[in-house]
Amino acid sequence: MKQTTTTEIQLTGVPEHYVLCYNDNCSKAQTCLHRIAAKGNYVKDNIVSAVNPALYGGEKCSYYAPNTPVRLAYGMLHTFDNILARDIAAMRNDLREHFGNGSYYRRRNGTQPITPEDQQFIARMFKKYGYDIEPVFDCYKTDFLF
Repeated sequence: MKQTTTTEIQLTGVPEHYVLCYNDNCSKAQTCLHRIAAKGNYVKDNIVSAVNPALYGGEKCSYYAPNTPVRLAYGMLHTFDNILARDIAAMRNDLREHFGNGSYYRRRNGTQPITPEDQQFIARMFKKYGYDIEPVFDCYKTDFLF
């Protein structure tokens, strides 16, 4: 997906306490979610966390978050509907080990998004167990990856 310019996007769902960037001189400022969130005044906290402009910015900034929308999946309530009963417990255990117990259940119940990388991990796990089908998630939403 292509990046959009700051004038084309309205951010929704900016996380509480999101790290902001006030570096106008950064070469990536126009496409960075941290800078866009700061410039658009999306975070309403009295005290904010910010990237130190003296230490970060430009091509090698470790905080750079591109404003490229991604396809996020939500919920795994029916992910195992076409899986043999003998494999379900082991597969769920693999997911709990990968995500952590709480994070697995938040993804399963649809309260935490499943990133494209996590979707690929789950698809690889299906193949590892011999299933040549794509995992099914409850719904999908295109949004920014904060």
